[in-house]
Amino acid sequence: MNSTLASYKTSEILSDGRNVHLRAIRPSDREMLREQFLKLSKASVRDRFFSLKLDLTADELTYFTEVDFNHHVALVAELESGSEREPVAVGRLVRKSGEPDNAEIAITVADAMQGKGIGKIMLKHLIDCARQLGVRHMDASVMAGNTRMMKLIRKSGLPYISRLEDGVQTISVNLCA
Repeated sequence: MNSTLASYKTSEILSDGRNVHLRAIRPSDREMLREQFLKLSKASVRDRFFSLKLDLTADELTYFTEVDFNHHVALVAELESGSEREPVAVGRLVRKSGEPDNAEIAITVADAMQGKGIGKIMLKHLIDCARQLGVRHMDASVMAGNTRMMKLIRKSGLPYISRLEDGVQTISVNLCA
């Protein structure tokens, strides 16, 4: 386990002045993750899982919340609301088996918070985590109609290539630039 990433914690300010806190996911986030999943629109679920899902399985919840922070890193973004913090996004990177310098990334932002800069912040911090782990390339596989992720990668300023196959756009980002 990478103890630095397992205790990852930082804060950013959104363009509207609100604070968003990012932290490492914990096994205790299991029910929160399920609740947030159930609030997603069908379009957001389809964009993330490439099909409609009504719920997350027990095995999926374990996989998503019990990560080693070496091969699999997951961050939660929480929006500060008075004295409370509301979870609004989850981002993860998973190193590809047999390719320690390559990882797959995924970011899911709550519907009501899409377009407010949280995806950009999450991507920035996932890139930071990836670089700490020695990851040199990240791939994001998205449905061809998911223009938000394409725009997010384009705005990162990092070089990337994109290929379309069977309705899935794979965006490969070079982190060495």
